Amino acid sequence: MRMQDSLVTLIAFFVGVILFVLSIISLYTDYQLERPPENIAIDVLFLIFSSILIGGSLNLRKRLAGYEVSANAAFNEIIYSKLRPVLEEVAVAIVEINRLSKRMESVENKISVIEDLATTQKLTPEQKINFYFKSIVVMVFYIGIFIFITQYVLPYDHLLSSLLFIVWWGFITTEFRLFDRSEALIMLIAPPLVVPSLYLILRTLAGIAITQGVIFVASAVYAYYYYMLAKNIRSQEKESLKGKIKNTLSKMFSKSQ
Repeated sequence: MRMQDSLVTLIAFFVGVILFVLSIISLYTDYQLERPPENIAIDVLFLIFSSILIGGSLNLRKRLAGYEVSANAAFNEIIYSKLRPVLEEVAVAIVEINRLSKRMESVENKISVIEDLATTQKLTPEQKINFYFKSIVVMVFYIGIFIFITQYVLPYDHLLSSLLFIVWWGFITTEFRLFDRSEALIMLIAPPLVVPSLYLILRTLAGIAITQGVIFVASAVYAYYYYMLAKNIRSQEKESLKGKIKNTLSKMFSKSQ
């Protein structure tokens, strides 16, 4: 099982457990304080969602382990036997390449020209292990803000609801280093402009419980969309950097010839 798949399943499991515990606490609090049925219904929905998340993560982890065992067995029995002649030819080709590599010593000094470009290629945030641990901390903090808003009557709850969006904006912008991008500025300005008005309208039309549920779902969609946008921006920058390095190398080798 790949490290990334293993981390994703573990994060889903821990988030499900945390959400399950928080849902039980919230359900107990609503029941003791005799809150409206809508609050209890939301707690039950979160309880069901967390149970599905826990079971799904465990089932997915089991399936991924089974797929890995099956893939290894298929490779050893079928693929390797067919690739063996090719691998032998590749081994012969490697020997020839090693002979030709001695002729490339003259261009070693020229490679230093592109070292500055090459060293600027860094791992994207989702390829770093600590990114997933940070996301768990932010997830707990995010759920804590939502529960706090739903459990207490606050004078400016329509403004505080924007914090659910700002938390994800700050985390994703920091991890992907997008402070100098116009897309990040737009994603920061949008929630304070739209969310309070939407909150007041929904609260008038549908009630406080449904409004809070809609805001929670909207903030989750916002976080996912902004994450995909940030990932796409960094991928484009990485591809652009690879193109610059490739062009530099091609110019160097054409001059050496």
